[in-house]
Amino acid sequence: MTRWWQEKPMRLIQTNLREIDAALDVGELVDSLQQYSANVLLFNAGGIVANYETKLPFHYKNPNLRNDFLGEVVEAAHRAGIKLIARFDFSRLNEQIALQHPEWLYKSVKGDIVNYNGQVHTCLNGAYQQERSIDILRECAGNYPIDGVFINMHGYVTSDYSYNYHGICQCGNCRDRFRQMFGHERLPIVEDGNDPVFRDYQKFREETVAELFVRRSQAVKRINENIAICNYTPEGTDIFRKESNTGIDRPLPEFNYASSYHVKTVHGSWPGMAVSNSAVHFVDFAMRHSAVSPHLTAVRLAEDLVQGGWLDFYVIGTLTNQDDRLVLDSVKELYRFHAEHEEQYRGIEAVADLCLVEPHRSAMFGSIKEFRGLFRILSERHLLFDVVQDSVLEGERALETLRKYKAVVLPDVRAMSPEAVSALDNYVRSGGKLLATGFSSTCDRKGNPLDRFQLESLGVAGIQARRPRSQGDYFAFLPGDKERLNGFESVDVVYLSGEMLCCEPKATSTAYLGLIDQCMFGPPEKCYYTEVSSVPGVIRQGFGKGGTVAIPWGVGAHYERLSNHGHSLLVASALRDLLQLESSIEVEASPLLEVSAHRGRDGTRDLVHVVNHSGQLGTAFHAPLPVRNVACTFAAARKPTGVRALRSAADLPFTWSDDRVSFTIPEVRLFETVVIRY
Repeated sequence: MTRWWQEKPMRLIQTNLREIDAALDVGELVDSLQQYSANVLLFNAGGIVANYETKLPFHYKNPNLRNDFLGEVVEAAHRAGIKLIARFDFSRLNEQIALQHPEWLYKSVKGDIVNYNGQVHTCLNGAYQQERSIDILRECAGNYPIDGVFINMHGYVTSDYSYNYHGICQCGNCRDRFRQMFGHERLPIVEDGNDPVFRDYQKFREETVAELFVRRSQAVKRINENIAICNYTPEGTDIFRKESNTGIDRPLPEFNYASSYHVKTVHGSWPGMAVSNSAVHFVDFAMRHSAVSPHLTAVRLAEDLVQGGWLDFYVIGTLTNQDDRLVLDSVKELYRFHAEHEEQYRGIEAVADLCLVEPHRSAMFGSIKEFRGLFRILSERHLLFDVVQDSVLEGERALETLRKYKAVVLPDVRAMSPEAVSALDNYVRSGGKLLATGFSSTCDRKGNPLDRFQLESLGVAGIQARRPRSQGDYFAFLPGDKERLNGFESVDVVYLSGEMLCCEPKATSTAYLGLIDQCMFGPPEKCYYTEVSSVPGVIRQGFGKGGTVAIPWGVGAHYERLSNHGHSLLVASALRDLLQLESSIEVEASPLLEVSAHRGRDGTRDLVHVVNHSGQLGTAFHAPLPVRNVACTFAAARKPTGVRALRSAADLPFTWSDDRVSFTIPEVRLFETVVIRY
């Protein structure tokens, strides 16, 4: 049976209401949603503040409540054909209740509770979250015909809204449960990936969060299995919620592919799960009344749309009481477009040649930088790829998932289980192709270093040394390298500014590039090198019916930092020349255009999408410059009967040759979707 959240990508608006909004005009609220073509409302129901007449003594009721606020909104939304997902937040509890139950609360490394504006941080292992939160969910789901449940601020919250970090919770509940599960007498004090106790604590957090969310989901589903569970975690979840947001203290510039990254990850990792990635209206917690650039919001929503996700826009308050309204017309127009063309975006699955693995378990090593750099390289080179979280590699369907792709990219995926290693080696053995960068597979599942590569398919006989970052390092092309590695006619060296593994290649492998060790760089008269070592920068290995390339340093992290052409060229050459990847699409256009594709499951159409990122300039987001005459050649399912650009509302001339359809998109402003009809 298909549930409502599985039928099609929806259009969600989150009105994150304040206490004072309890007196709002319900008719006006629903009317505003209809003006935006929204069909899902994410509405504050309980947790920090109950917006209904709760009977539970530990559930703080909104002091501004005048009537059955939640009940009236649910009824009005349903009359308008709008689903309502009830929002809860159990991470904090009003001080009137919290201070009576210190055993429910988070305790900082200093032994203090955290009271922020009268809301006290709770602990995931305390009775409030473990038991009382489920009582609240049961009360709401049992008394109101809600369509979904969303739980905000899940897991172990260690910082307050001012970004003050209070450390790992040291409460007795955490201490006792950690000891029971892992045998340690103490909790870690510092989040240190080099500490084996902290590595166990990482797994402890992961497992306890999953266990609680499954129990919460089961409690709701026992009342009504048609209530969708919406969470920031895959366990017990029907709709995976993610956010594209900004942070005032984060590294800049913004990662402009955030929405695509989020939607791709869910679709690639958990097939059949809906994904709702929110474009957050405001700048940061302390700037909730000021909006980000309307062009940034538009890019975020366009990426949601073309990747087959839900449209999702999140404001504090309502759509009608915003202090910064510049973005609202753009949101309304994109929602309207999706509503008019929603049939084209339903029942589709991604067309992807590559699988880019998300190094979720290796985040403690900073591997996300490697991931983002490689994500950007693949996008800028118009390659079609999915994102699959590393946890999927150790599941029962790992090999089945991998075999969908011509090649797999491992971006510094250090922490790997034996199951994941086996799946990858078997994938290559049966004909797959693998590009592994950084220190991929050199740690066990918890992140404990092994001083070796676990992957048998890589062409590395052994690790001779772990070389720390130094200055003046390069990789130089050795005689004969350019006969195999193309695109380097005007480039003889690629710089290295990070740690690397000095590897001994296997006798059956082929090594490329040699390390220039600490070339002199000052004064100018001394800026030359005289020796190129045999320490390789790239190692190619045949394995079974497939092959691998190892780049034992952070080529992606280098690109993420300074976007040097040498690093991008090297990744492209490794895929094209060493692994002989054939792309399903060819696009003659600027790298500022992001390209993706989908195939209709009913066989009636393919979709080719283009998102225009030319409006980003440093930290600013402006209207993108129109890009004209974008020539595309796509490996279509069969000869098309027509090609149509949805945004331009125009039929496009096309040619058909060698099982490929070619067409030219006259103009791309924010984005375009081209429907290839059969």
